Amino acid sequence: MRFWGKIKIEDRITTDVTLEDKDFLNALSAICDRLDLSKPIICAKHHAEIKSFRRTVFYADDFVETVDFDTLEIEIIGKSKKKKI
Repeated sequence: MRFWGKIKIEDRITTDVTLEDKDFLNALSAICDRLDLSKPIICAKHHAEIKSFRRTVFYADDFVETVDFDTLEIEIIGKSKKKKI
């Protein structure tokens, strides 16, 4: 699967990265590494959103450390395949 991670400030994409991975958690970790971010707290809501909508949003409150952006959005892009994540 292809994942697109984007940092937004006031609904504008300031930084983004795309990568291939088979697993959401691995992709999230790699995206955070590439964007030089700490890992966010992952809730059941994030898993449900990525499965249902192929997209989830992490807010500044989802990070333990202070961040200088409004949201980190993770989206699965490309062909829609009916595989479990």
